[in-house]
Amino acid sequence: MNLQDIKNRLADISVDVEALIEVAGDSPSAEHQEQILALNKEAQELEAKHDEAKKFEKAKAEIVARRKLAAEAADAPAAGVQPSVSEDLHKENNKMAIPAKARYAKSRHFDNNEDAYEAGMFLAAIGGNKKAQDFMAAQSLTNAEGGFSVPQPLSDQLINLVEEYGHARQSCRRVVMGATTWQVPKISGHSVIYYPAEAAAITESDLTFSQITLTAKKMAGLVKMSSEISEDSILSMLDTVVEDLAWGFSKAEDDNLFTGGSIYTGGIEGDANVADTNVASVGALALTDLTAMVVASGQERGLNPKFYMNPTLWNGQVRDLLNAAGGNASADVAAGVQRSLFGYEVVLCNAVPGASSSTSNDLLAVFGDLGVSHYFGDRRQLSFKVLDQLFAVNDQVGVVCTSRIDIAAAAPEVLSKITIT
Repeated sequence: MNLQDIKNRLADISVDVEALIEVAGDSPSAEHQEQILALNKEAQELEAKHDEAKKFEKAKAEIVARRKLAAEAADAPAAGVQPSVSEDLHKENNKMAIPAKARYAKSRHFDNNEDAYEAGMFLAAIGGNKKAQDFMAAQSLTNAEGGFSVPQPLSDQLINLVEEYGHARQSCRRVVMGATTWQVPKISGHSVIYYPAEAAAITESDLTFSQITLTAKKMAGLVKMSSEISEDSILSMLDTVVEDLAWGFSKAEDDNLFTGGSIYTGGIEGDANVADTNVASVGALALTDLTAMVVASGQERGLNPKFYMNPTLWNGQVRDLLNAAGGNASADVAAGVQRSLFGYEVVLCNAVPGASSSTSNDLLAVFGDLGVSHYFGDRRQLSFKVLDQLFAVNDQVGVVCTSRIDIAAAAPEVLSKITIT
């Protein structure tokens, strides 16, 4: 499939899903549910192919441009007065003319230095840097209004980092929302197994469904930076800005999931449907409390249950409990404790309050499969723009990122938690 075919198919999927939900109503059949989930999976796969196709089209265009340039050079007269260089050829010769220091510097997050340098020059151009503006014009990155288009790698790297940092995006079940309000079916009543006598009629049972409603809510981040950026520092500056914004978004999403916020009120910490094991304080936490979490999550806790806790709790009270459990040689203590408890992975997450918890109902740890318990709705991926006037009096530009998401509990009963009494 080419790029346009992928876009067309994604649009068709959105229409099909909306039609299925409208037909299914409040009680979708198992067949409707299966169709919706299959379409959602196909949409996620197509979005990945869409990104690859865009990279391929860009590479193909660059190859064609180089071949054209080589052909024009071969057709040029061998002697006499040389023809003047055309404006288009001048731009091609200057395309991606990156200074040596920037070319050989290393970006921590961008795939290559060309992408990082281009993104940095975009920010500098918006801030009024004349050299950067000339560079952006040479890359044909101006928009219809005469300004500069946001380079795609800048938005892509921000999205990639948010997904890498954030546990909510990694662990919850991701749903692509086709509208601001999006309903997802959930099985609320399961089949019942009976033990009929020989030749007796088998009692029937029905699956029942309910709806989980996702409502997209806006998140936004704004950072200021100087418009006076030297070429040598562009790559490190870009890494810092993108890294900080990505960290902020992922932290905010995780905060909403675990302790609650404007996106998900109360979070797991305040959800009464999550089994709760209470301790008097962090210092009172015992290994028996952690085993109680595993038991409390029940038998239907999903295929991938994990512990989620703050690094301070794991590296403090929990490791002390494990080291004191006996049977540890000095070599074991020196090598450190593996991040697992009772055979389950321990995920370190700064959004869980951890060792600093002291107030009643403060969350200490969570256990279970977040892919079963919670939905993460993504209405619109991170968008990126630069404000060149808001902070102009201080010779600064504002870098703005926005997204629209929602987090909703689907089966909180598969989780368990430890909180302070």
